[in-house]
Amino acid sequence: MEPQRDIQRERLFYLEFLAYFTGRVSRKDLVSRFGISKPAATKDLSLYSELAPDVIRYDLKQKCYLLAGEKTYFTYDVDQALYSLAGERAIAIDTEHAKRLPNWVDTSIKRRVPVSLASTITRCIFQHQKITADYTSVSSGPRERPLSPLALIHDGLRWHIRCFDHEREEFRDYNLSRFRSVDASDKSNVTLDLDTEWNNEVNLRLVPHPKSAHPEAIYWDYDMRNNEKNITLKACLVGYFLRHWHIDFSNTGSGNPRAQQLYLDNKDELLVQGVPSWAFKE
Repeated sequence: MEPQRDIQRERLFYLEFLAYFTGRVSRKDLVSRFGISKPAATKDLSLYSELAPDVIRYDLKQKCYLLAGEKTYFTYDVDQALYSLAGERAIAIDTEHAKRLPNWVDTSIKRRVPVSLASTITRCIFQHQKITADYTSVSSGPRERPLSPLALIHDGLRWHIRCFDHEREEFRDYNLSRFRSVDASDKSNVTLDLDTEWNNEVNLRLVPHPKSAHPEAIYWDYDMRNNEKNITLKACLVGYFLRHWHIDFSNTGSGNPRAQQLYLDNKDELLVQGVPSWAFKE
């Protein structure tokens, strides 16, 4: 039996998306997203089960459908799925669905991450599971790592996974494109509540570059108040932010003002407040 209407296909796509990337889906998810009745949501779930009988199964104890198999009925774009999970974009069958005007978005030249790998990690985040990851580092090469994935991070150029490294016993960020394979493991008792750098919010004070010939243009461009821009960030994200916006964080403002229009005016304060030192490495 095939879905009859485009909107019904969207609902089936969405319910499979939740099952695949979070591990579970319920009638309530469809009711909340699409404003349909509970009986209509039940029909959608029944229809999907007919179309893809091996993908989801109903769990009486949890009163929801759980992922049973990973051979999905629909196909997914990894970036769109991750942006949707991060709350940035709508998820839809057509990846052009959210576009309203002609536009251009910077294209990544990074390796395309397999959907199956990304979905395993996101399910483990939702379900608080550890992973055993074959991960390649630029400093130590490929190695198996026991990790607890906790959050998604996008630095403006690439995706990272905030994890607890059980071997090093510390919270770190891992570049998603460097995961070679991942396997779900047992339950993890590590949460973001224990991550000091994630929970520590700091204020960056940005000003026009000291060598700028026309700082008034920068005041206007960045909507500065009192000749400065204040940005609140998690301490662990400061390094990504500085590089994405090409901010000069040198001690003397020695950067090129044409390439680095903004200057970080409170670097010493941020170090005292717990921003990791790697954030300020050239």
